[in-house]
Amino acid sequence: MNRRLITLLVVATMSGACDKKVVGPTGVEATQPFGRLRVVNAVSDATIADRVNVLVEGAPFAVSLALGGAAPAAPVLYFPVYEGSRQISVRRTADTSVHVLDGTFQIAANTDQTIFVVKQGGAVVSLLVPDDNTPPSTGEVKLRVIHLAQSAGNVDIYVTAPNASIAALAPSFANVAPGTVSAYLPRLAGAAQVRFTAPGSKTPILTVTTPAIPAGAIRTVLSLDPQTGIALAGATLTDR
Repeated sequence: MNRRLITLLVVATMSGACDKKVVGPTGVEATQPFGRLRVVNAVSDATIADRVNVLVEGAPFAVSLALGGAAPAAPVLYFPVYEGSRQISVRRTADTSVHVLDGTFQIAANTDQTIFVVKQGGAVVSLLVPDDNTPPSTGEVKLRVIHLAQSAGNVDIYVTAPNASIAALAPSFANVAPGTVSAYLPRLAGAAQVRFTAPGSKTPILTVTTPAIPAGAIRTVLSLDPQTGIALAGATLTDR
């Protein structure tokens, strides 16, 4: 895909083209199959990735993306990209000579995918995750959790209503290793609270409370290593 075409895809989407079949200037349809892509900055190292710029096939995809930030930003949730092998380049916003990540990824047609840019050990890598945005059942929402806080080790995860006691509850997801993507959990519409604990413990090491989730919506909750200090960070992504 040439840079001009990628740029048209992004500009058209940012301008409000909501129909997935319209990916260029108004009235111009895709000439080959495409998927939809989102990118999240999950790099805990502030010296290289406090804020990052993202390019796909050399064209701008995101600018000044902070820890836990996603591109595109609501109300646009994904950008369309033609299927096939694509290049991603991530640069530090404050100094674009700093190469945070250079890599390739595979776009599948008719799918939604998220690239999480993360630091594992001493290396920054990309984690490509498929997103299932099929609608929940009537009156329900779907919520999943992605554990990206390497420093926390394995955790138990409790998904409840806000401030509900977890004393007598089994974990929603038990002994979850860093880098794990949970299954989608169907829930009634409304706010949710996601608590991360050490395995077997009831003491949260991170609590993420979502705003009220309307029926039909889908959310992804993240655990993240901090860029400063020692407290873990959390984020909630709007998938649908």
